[in-house]
Amino acid sequence: MVRFNRREFLAKTTATTAATAFGSATVSMVSAGEKPVKKLRIGVVGTGRRGPSQIRHLLADNKGVEIPAICDIDPQARARGVATVKQYGGNTPEAYGKDELDYRNMIARDDIDGVVVVTDVQWLGKISIDALKADKHVGCDVTGTHSLDECWQLVKAQEKSKGKYMLMENCCFGRETLLMYNMIRQGVFGDTYFGVGSYVHDCRHLYFKPNGELTWRGRLVRDDYGSIYPSHAIGSPAKWLGINDGDRMVSCSAVMTAPRGLHFYAVKKFGADSPQAKIEFKAGDISTTTINTAKGKNIRIDCGISSTRPYSRYYVMQGLKGCYDSRSGVYVNDGDQAAHAWSDQLIAKYADKYEHEYYRKDAATATKAGGHGGIDYFVVREFVEMARENKEPWIDAYDAAAWTSIMHLSRLSIDKGGAPVEIPDFTGGKWKDPNWRKGRMV
Repeated sequence: MVRFNRREFLAKTTATTAATAFGSATVSMVSAGEKPVKKLRIGVVGTGRRGPSQIRHLLADNKGVEIPAICDIDPQARARGVATVKQYGGNTPEAYGKDELDYRNMIARDDIDGVVVVTDVQWLGKISIDALKADKHVGCDVTGTHSLDECWQLVKAQEKSKGKYMLMENCCFGRETLLMYNMIRQGVFGDTYFGVGSYVHDCRHLYFKPNGELTWRGRLVRDDYGSIYPSHAIGSPAKWLGINDGDRMVSCSAVMTAPRGLHFYAVKKFGADSPQAKIEFKAGDISTTTINTAKGKNIRIDCGISSTRPYSRYYVMQGLKGCYDSRSGVYVNDGDQAAHAWSDQLIAKYADKYEHEYYRKDAATATKAGGHGGIDYFVVREFVEMARENKEPWIDAYDAAAWTSIMHLSRLSIDKGGAPVEIPDFTGGKWKDPNWRKGRMV
């Protein structure tokens, strides 16, 4: 997929009305030799820190996408959203945001096929559920939902909706992540039984606005605790181990350190007598959650977004024949001979045979597009294809509910001194068939 000049594209195309599942979509006819592209109209809710980047990917990296409307309750963010659409789309979108529920007026529009939700985490689930009830396709930023009840509401809304839901968990689309995904599926490591995922990252500079007021991240660590941002950590191991595809998570146990780092940061930045230094944050600096599956496998996720350390996402996948550790590489021993490749040798050693098709075809395009090293390019492209073709996503509402539930269930385990807590079966038993979602990803 290549970049294109949208103004030039629109000037060269003609639109013909086509009946689709969403009524008013059209097909854009491109120049000779190119395949016709169905027009896709997307509304964006949340145009603050991350929203403009997603708007850019939607418009600059995908043909036939239009954004007729955006929504944000912050006037400055709303203005950035409008400006970004004008820059990459050439049109001035209608802007919503007179109050916290004005997004409902936007998603009610007949000229919107789908919605990308990039708001504070506290609103992601609510907006996604409302959009599904309006029969819109939904691309939701992480972490997805914000309560266990919302997890169930999301699943039920998806099962009744004419739209499709995708959790836009970008870490699952990393080059090494998908390389390992292929190697696991092709049996390189044998039967896999243990995984580790993590999201340990110093985000404290993002907790306060310049005036000292808490941002949504600050409110998150003030009000919640446990594995409060789980999807980056659990997404890849869950896909590697076939969670919800022949296995499922059945219980979790969690422990957490005291929230010392946040207080230390607030005192240093605002002073020992400041209101910020007196906030009682609930989220510990590091939480560790251990998850058991129905087939006796195990996943450990480490979460710490208030720790004094550089950005770190380390992963481990253990199988009978070998293992992958993002910090040390791949080790394989099938009984005859051992082979070890350090992490910086992985792509060169295994790419020819196991490179995922996405990177085999479009690695250079994704890197040029940017966005977390190019993974945002694939995430947004996956959403666009889902919405345009009305196809089932790789990361669906069942995954979103299961992964996000760890946020809430880890807290319950901590309250019980680390005792195991049951994880609901959001699939209603569908997980028992390993092929019930077969073919959702190349």
